[in-house]
Amino acid sequence: MKTQFIKRILPTLTVFAFCNYSNAQKIISTDIHNFWTAYDSIQKNKNHKSEILEDLFLSKKTAGLKAFMEIKKFGKEDYLNVIEKYPNFWNSIRPNTFIDDKKIKTINNAFRKLGKLYPNNSKGNIYYTIGTLKSGGTTNHEDLLLGVEKITGNPNTVVSEFENENQRKMFQFTNSSQLEQVTVHEFIHTFQKDGEINVLSKAIKEGSCDFIAELALNKKFTAHYLDYGFKNYEKVKSDFKSEMFSKKIENWFYNGNAKNPDLGYFVGYVISKKYYEKSSDKKAAIKDIIELNFNSEADVLQFLAKSDYFEDQKNTAQILSDYKEHQPQFVKIIEFENGSQDVNTGTKKIQIVFSKPMNEKVSINFSKNGKDHFPLKNIVGLDESKTILTVETTDLQNDTEYDFYITDRTTKSEDGYPFDTGEYKISFKTEKK
Repeated sequence: MKTQFIKRILPTLTVFAFCNYSNAQKIISTDIHNFWTAYDSIQKNKNHKSEILEDLFLSKKTAGLKAFMEIKKFGKEDYLNVIEKYPNFWNSIRPNTFIDDKKIKTINNAFRKLGKLYPNNSKGNIYYTIGTLKSGGTTNHEDLLLGVEKITGNPNTVVSEFENENQRKMFQFTNSSQLEQVTVHEFIHTFQKDGEINVLSKAIKEGSCDFIAELALNKKFTAHYLDYGFKNYEKVKSDFKSEMFSKKIENWFYNGNAKNPDLGYFVGYVISKKYYEKSSDKKAAIKDIIELNFNSEADVLQFLAKSDYFEDQKNTAQILSDYKEHQPQFVKIIEFENGSQDVNTGTKKIQIVFSKPMNEKVSINFSKNGKDHFPLKNIVGLDESKTILTVETTDLQNDTEYDFYITDRTTKSEDGYPFDTGEYKISFKTEKK
């Protein structure tokens, strides 16, 4: 979550209350004021920083901050550590953390509209807090907990003190309405079912919150991944198609080191929007989007098919079949059959044949039998066709069982589809003398 500079700074923070359709709810931000009161006092008396933090901040923490600390597992020592280590960061982000009445009004209006778009019985509160850079936010039952120190930075925020490269990059993307967007996006998560089954499921879960937030805010959702995604629409769609049933989310989410991170949000946004646009009953479509079972492959697939994101009019069975047909498979070993019991100890290489051209990064691991039964000493690489992988063997011993796994960790075809098996076991036994 990336945010921009908050232009207006309130001298103190207030507890704001609003009505969301028929429910009385609150936006609570007193933790922010209490944190800065403690922070200022610590700068004047560092010999008593632990007592000051406790007296002026932690002893007054809201129920939301208490839950946030428990869920994300941080406490007093974490606060003292980040206050001590990152003084320039705290000084630079301080003005951004105060929440002005204009933003509160925008959020109020968005939640009123959300209540009309998606009638609900939520009594969840919104807690704006300051944490220890562990998390930008989470949910706690119906409540939304947000750490503003992680979501209100901008390119002018000082990040040079951070040791972690991802932290140094977390404020590189900004836009004019991020706090409101983040708040509504994250609150929508409180209505969704837990879990997600694969990249496709997570993309819809996250991207749909962007889309519903756009409807509630009555304003186009702005984000770096949307800008890049629309400018590179066909490429992103093609790349996503090859990995959508994978469980490896790192190419699509939380990948701040990538040149264009978080594109899973973009894909999910588009899928959800197309589903909504194709539905005649818009209110029912919003309910479908929010209440989708993200742990059900069948439900997620049906949602994708109805959106016609790939514009091929395929049903769920055809989508799944098409994907599996594109996945690379193990075909054979040239030197012997997999599972052979009389392999010559003079064998110096093993040539593994795949069903289609492969990416160079084939992943090979020990089996549960460990290093003593691992027969390989070097991966030579793929041939010109990229369908045959050559590996060199160790000095094979007589009457010995050897095995290893080809895994789907990095093993994928040249066109990006992951290996069709999580772990494919190659095993053999050498001949007796």
